Amino acid sequence: MTTSLPPVDALGSAKATRSRYRHAEGSAARLRLLTDTGIALANERDSAAAMKAILAKALAFMSMDEGLLLYQQNDGLHVHAAQGTVPPIGACLPISGALHKVLQEDALPLIQHDLHSRLKIGRDKAVCLEILVPLRYHGKHVGILVLMSERQVSPPAADDLAVLQVLGTMCAAAYLAASKPASSTAAHGSAGKLKQLTSRELQVFALMPRGLTNAALAQELGIAAGTVKVHIERILHKLDLRDRTQAAVYAVDHGYGG
Repeated sequence: MTTSLPPVDALGSAKATRSRYRHAEGSAARLRLLTDTGIALANERDSAAAMKAILAKALAFMSMDEGLLLYQQNDGLHVHAAQGTVPPIGACLPISGALHKVLQEDALPLIQHDLHSRLKIGRDKAVCLEILVPLRYHGKHVGILVLMSERQVSPPAADDLAVLQVLGTMCAAAYLAASKPASSTAAHGSAGKLKQLTSRELQVFALMPRGLTNAALAQELGIAAGTVKVHIERILHKLDLRDRTQAAVYAVDHGYGG
């Protein structure tokens, strides 16, 4: 029994239909990403929650696993949203290498394949695909959107990159709008928290960015290691911080370098 093949024009028509379908699906996904970003920025009262949601949506859009939303300040790039084995929220990263390149004037998104990314923490830093999207608003560099995948995934198409750049502009505008009115209030609140520390606690706090052990801190200050432990516990409580790493980042952010 022989099976007749469909006419050539029918095959071409089916291929064109599939192509149109994939294009329509891609357009719908890009529209959903921008719509979800707008909704998150409009409805979330907490900026951190909005940034976390936007990062998750961007990663899902690109079928990627890990990422960061970094915003630029005087001392480097600060992590405002994180997903995966990457530096935690509050960490400060130096502006160097690829990060520096993406923040140059008129820089385009940077796509890197098969590398050991310094943006991952832990022993395994292997990344199959890394996308760095500059966040820019009114000609001002605000930060970087980082998307990474340990798995092999398709690189972004030109339309996908364009949508990620629009998303980046939305995030940059939202960040600048949120930071301007809150800057004086935030600074006042931080200063108020630091005033809660005793002079000895402030000495310990100032040394924490150096990453010293309790014993080394005790030797530096001429006190017992057990006393240092108590001081650190009180510092974390008074500043509402989770751990020593957060305290070290907080200290650097407020001008204490050890």
